[in-house]
Amino acid sequence: MTDAGDLFYSASSPQGLISPLPTYVDVRKAFDLETAIEGQISLDRLPRFVESLASHSGEVNGKLQFSITETGRRVILGSVSAKVVVACQRCLEPLALQLSDTIQLALIENESQIDSLGARWDPWLMDGPRIAVAGIVEEQLILSMPLVSYHPDSGCADALGYKQMEEDLGGDDKSRVARNPFDVLKVLKQDDEAL
Repeated sequence: MTDAGDLFYSASSPQGLISPLPTYVDVRKAFDLETAIEGQISLDRLPRFVESLASHSGEVNGKLQFSITETGRRVILGSVSAKVVVACQRCLEPLALQLSDTIQLALIENESQIDSLGARWDPWLMDGPRIAVAGIVEEQLILSMPLVSYHPDSGCADALGYKQMEEDLGGDDKSRVARNPFDVLKVLKQDDEAL
């Protein structure tokens, strides 16, 4: 048995594989042999993740280590990374995005076991004798996607004509502040009081 703190395996390990990630792993064998796999996975095998992309081209890599902790819990440790293209949500032009995340999953057989997991582990519900590798990778990539993706520089905002509205309050350029949208209401209220 290995301690769950040993996140990765040596690439020179005879158990480590460097090839395309398999479609599935057998639960009994993977954990008993403490299997380690590493490789690429095609975006074709990640249909839910591809829905959020602007292009179907990209590179996805994953490392998975199937282990049993000293307490007998079956865990999956590893990492995923991807180089993909999404749409900038300001200008809608393509935006290259680098994603990466760590994997710390504990296998459970039913949802009632979730409460017994520590804060370190995310649950992975086992639904048969096989684990779909693409499912693990896809779930981690979806969770690592930023809520909003846009170009880091202001080039696309400037090209679209987005500018902060400012007004001069009679001083130099340093005294400029953003216009308050409620100033119009203040003027209307003053007009009503004058009547």
